[in-house]
Amino acid sequence: MASKKIYQCDDVDADWLLLEQTRNAIFKARELELEQYGISLAQAAVMFVIQTTGGRVRPAEIARWLVREPHSISGLLTRMERDGLLKRMPDPERKNSVSVVLTAEGQDICDKTFGRESVRQAFAGLSDEQRKEFRSALIKLRDRALKDRRVRNRPPFPTADS
Repeated sequence: MASKKIYQCDDVDADWLLLEQTRNAIFKARELELEQYGISLAQAAVMFVIQTTGGRVRPAEIARWLVREPHSISGLLTRMERDGLLKRMPDPERKNSVSVVLTAEGQDICDKTFGRESVRQAFAGLSDEQRKEFRSALIKLRDRALKDRRVRNRPPFPTADS
């Protein structure tokens, strides 16, 4: 019988696991919040990007904001369009390109879910100063991870200055 290898957990491993646990707990709370509207976390994130970028955005820009591959965003947009949450329109600034806008139904759901109460409740456990330090640390981690992946286009927000 082969023996099981036991791995030692160092501080980085523990921090990664804690980050994963925290992410999963907050995401689960957010999923429950979104369930009543019949949308997923990914769909809510796309709606957030569309709303916060002025209501009209190119698919490549959505991928950049969400640090996702363009093909995964394309598939998600296709499903959301099929579900009546958004529509693709010719981009007035670029020939042979499209922009994405929310439909009335998508805008209604976005308005109802934009407050992210579940996320606000989780973050209520931190003071303003702790949240500022946390954001700074997350930006450093994100930017380092993106540098290591040789990602050309960094997400535009948040930045160390925001």
